[in-house]
Amino acid sequence: MLAFATAADGQVRRRVPPPVEPSMWVGLSAGLFNANDVSDGATSSTWDFGQASTPQYRLAVEKAISGSISIGAVGSYANVPLTYIGRSGGNSCSRCAAHLDVVALGASFHLGGRSGFHQVLEASAGALQYRNLRRDSDDSRLAPLDGNVDPYFTFGYGFGYGFGRNTQVSVVQDFGLALHEREGLSSEQSNTLRQRTIRANFRYGLGNRARRR
Repeated sequence: MLAFATAADGQVRRRVPPPVEPSMWVGLSAGLFNANDVSDGATSSTWDFGQASTPQYRLAVEKAISGSISIGAVGSYANVPLTYIGRSGGNSCSRCAAHLDVVALGASFHLGGRSGFHQVLEASAGALQYRNLRRDSDDSRLAPLDGNVDPYFTFGYGFGYGFGRNTQVSVVQDFGLALHEREGLSSEQSNTLRQRTIRANFRYGLGNRARRR
């Protein structure tokens, strides 16, 4: 009896704890933003971005749903050059070089991750604000003085590499639309900003959550 009990105890398997993954992700990105043009009926002006590429910076904070899926909030900023086409006089010009800030804040979705090479799918939707329009020649303000806010959405695809459980890098190409109001515009004028950004990303995982088997 004693010998049998000793042998049985030796066969008991220890329970292995489940693997641990980050519960939150923080993502930092730097990329090149470019866009077409958009017309504003309220100020009778067109903002022609001329396909120029300009730096854009992005920050995302996301909660992990699984090892490769996370959702959260994202914000981005770019100071964009443009040709402002409007009316002479006041806070406008018939045609002049200018800059404005493009600031976006929205909800984000990320798919892709874990160690090694992997594909990355990302999407975001929220509000995009044009603000601080200024003429380059004398830094004077241009209309609309209070800026303008439009809804936007983006979709991105790229490739990444995971270094262990909590560090990832990737390169993603974003395609997005921002929808401007049509009031005061003719059928020939565009109220849709088509934006494209290629960006390099760094993601770092925080906290701990057990991976589901």
